[in-house]
Amino acid sequence: MDVKLTKDADALICALYNSYHEKRKSDESRAAAKLMGSAETIRDNIVPNWALIDIEDICWELKHAGFLNILGADNTVYSAVLSDDAIIYMEDRFKNGLSEFLSYLEQIKSILLW
Repeated sequence: MDVKLTKDADALICALYNSYHEKRKSDESRAAAKLMGSAETIRDNIVPNWALIDIEDICWELKHAGFLNILGADNTVYSAVLSDDAIIYMEDRFKNGLSEFLSYLEQIKSILLW
């Protein structure tokens, strides 16, 4: 899959995938683990230092890449769900598994903590 994302979108999809992975480790179903919630929920629970307007914009970028299914309402992201394509992309991207992924998260921490 040839995917082109901005650095911010790449950082957010990694953070969302990490959230999905943590939920799965806590025995949540796949369907429940894919639910990311609204843009405000993503901000509050995943990237608290990001501006809400940036999260909304990046979520739409990830939707266009096929990584999020979004229900929009009142000019915002009301509900975002991680797509199967996003999970496949992340699993294929980090061939050496979780340790490689966690190492990458450490590298992009500065983006996630704007």
